[in-house]
Amino acid sequence: LGDVYKRQVIMIVTAFTLNAQSLVKYHGEINAGYSVGIGTFATNRVNVHTIQGVDISKYFSTGVGIGLDYYHELYEKGELVLPLFLNMKGYLPATETVSPFFSLDLGVGIGLTKGVDGMAGFICTPSVGVKLSHCTLQVGYNMQRNSEYGFGYTMGSIQMKLGYIF
Repeated sequence: LGDVYKRQVIMIVTAFTLNAQSLVKYHGEINAGYSVGIGTFATNRVNVHTIQGVDISKYFSTGVGIGLDYYHELYEKGELVLPLFLNMKGYLPATETVSPFFSLDLGVGIGLTKGVDGMAGFICTPSVGVKLSHCTLQVGYNMQRNSEYGFGYTMGSIQMKLGYIF
């Protein structure tokens, strides 16, 4: 009975491992976009982000993102912020090439240039989009919560992105 049990456990673990390896695949993505500022601290910005992660299945992907946000309306020369975030996407495949999705970015934005040096704030970006073969189109709300000298403020924007998944 012991040997039979051991063989069954080994077969189940092997089948699970082979199945998991076939489902999980590398997911790389690059996105370029523009964010139109809304609210009290409305500031427009240009976005370039990349996400490196895995497709868990045809219904879900996750990864770590990094990018640059250029706040071209801040001060005279504009300012650069480095977003670092976790991205999660849920897909609803309609056909082999078309998949609507919901995406969520959670992370932090770190000021890189003189006017925003030392600034860091929480970032949350829920969005909806569609994947067309390897290209994506998405629209979402980008919220960055900043705090300086005990004063907190939110810089919100409507974000539109065009991307490529590789």
